Amino acid sequence: MKKSLKAAAVAVAVVAAGCGGSKPVAPQASAAQVAQKPVGVRAVAPATQLESSVLQATGSVRARQAATLSAQASGTLTRVSVDVGEKVKRGQVLAQLDTSNARIAADQARAAKAAADAALDGATTEVERARTLTQSGSLARASLDKDEVGYRQAQAQAAQAAAALANAQENLRDATLTAPFDGVITSKSRNEGDYVSPGTAIFGLVNTQALEVRAAVPEAFVDRVKVGTLVKGTLNPSGAPFEAKVRSLGATIDEQTRTVEVLADVQPAKGEGAPLRAGALVELDFSATLAADDAQAGLFLPAQAVNAKGQQGFVWVVREGKAQRRDVKVERVLPGFVRVVHGLGPEERVVADASLPLQDGTALQVVQ
Repeated sequence: MKKSLKAAAVAVAVVAAGCGGSKPVAPQASAAQVAQKPVGVRAVAPATQLESSVLQATGSVRARQAATLSAQASGTLTRVSVDVGEKVKRGQVLAQLDTSNARIAADQARAAKAAADAALDGATTEVERARTLTQSGSLARASLDKDEVGYRQAQAQAAQAAAALANAQENLRDATLTAPFDGVITSKSRNEGDYVSPGTAIFGLVNTQALEVRAAVPEAFVDRVKVGTLVKGTLNPSGAPFEAKVRSLGATIDEQTRTVEVLADVQPAKGEGAPLRAGALVELDFSATLAADDAQAGLFLPAQAVNAKGQQGFVWVVREGKAQRRDVKVERVLPGFVRVVHGLGPEERVVADASLPLQDGTALQVVQ
């Protein structure tokens, strides 16, 4: 036991002597570790303008005038004048129903009206004569009252006959189906010999000369889009160009996509090109429109490169291979992008990810 204690005392003395001598090797290794290794980062330069791709919106083409033309009367189709793909003019006859019964009904109504008109003429003559005689005292008041009643009854019968004739003529017109506007026949569901009733769909009609684009525009820049603005577009997938004029901006924002519906009228083509068709997908480019907006002047960074709360924030500037914190003032202009209002120059480069655990003076190694 005594030997063990003595050995322990000798060991402590050796350690103590070592501490008082030259610098040990282990602390030298620890100091080497203190020398910080460069942190690999991606760096980006602020852009003086946004890429046009982020100012584009995908939309679809649709016809402003499109209709399903249905029968307005019952009967057999005796004539179908057009086929799918044909161009038609407003008022052009597209189909004809059998009008035999409708013509008979119209003739009967016309005859009934003629009889009612004749009866009214007779009642008018009688009541006028009775009024004259009553005024001279040659006719009793009771007789005049009777003639007045007869006259009013004749008026009512004439009016009823006129309404019946108008209804019969309307039924006759309903047997003829005409185009309500210029367009192209897109579908035909009935043929000659088919029996149809009111509401039976016969044709689909689309005005291909009045097309519009419906596009979902990000809420971040929709307020800078103005009604009447002319925007450029391209057809997918051909890339054929066209122009459209903004007609309306949606009053609500889609809660899922954070976009606003914009409607723009397709402008007539100036030259030969691929025609637009209803249902086609297109891209609308708003970059030219927003470039004229003074609010778009400045320096732009990806939102991830800025650590910001509201308008105040900071970025990590790459300066001589080291990180330098720089306070900046920003505003959001688009999803994923901010505009630097103050604190950064166009020639400087910043770390692409502001969430990295960096400090002033941290050594950086810029990687692609």
